[in-house]
Amino acid sequence: MGKLDEVKNIVNEFWKRAGILDFEIKAVEAATDGSLNIGIFIRDASLYIGEEGRNIKDFETILRLVIKKQIGDVFTVHLDINNYREFKNEALRELAKKAARRARFYKQPVALEAMSAYERRIIHTELAVHPDIKTESTGEGNNRRVVVKYIS
Repeated sequence: MGKLDEVKNIVNEFWKRAGILDFEIKAVEAATDGSLNIGIFIRDASLYIGEEGRNIKDFETILRLVIKKQIGDVFTVHLDINNYREFKNEALRELAKKAARRARFYKQPVALEAMSAYERRIIHTELAVHPDIKTESTGEGNNRRVVVKYIS
């Protein structure tokens, strides 16, 4: 049995022990950076997703610890419940493009709202291919945000 199969069994057992029986594991995949992408579908998922996806982050932490304990390897876990994260990531990519257009048009820096490191990385990655746009993170802690700048 490969590691991905072991992880799939751990994820399956995790949700069952949590008392969640009406779920389906859609994907357990290794990403190129060595992290694990886990996608599941749960009926009435809003409780498990939480406000702004906060519960997903907590489930990721717990799953990472359970996987580490049972397999011994340390993985970064990216959990997606009912494609919430994928939709959120797409919205962040669109926000990045919109900020770049505004920075170009007004030739002024555009500061985005405070975001998590994961969300900031999506913005930086999306705009890295634009040679006339520079991104930088500013602020501290929960107030850390991305500033999008036009380079003439």
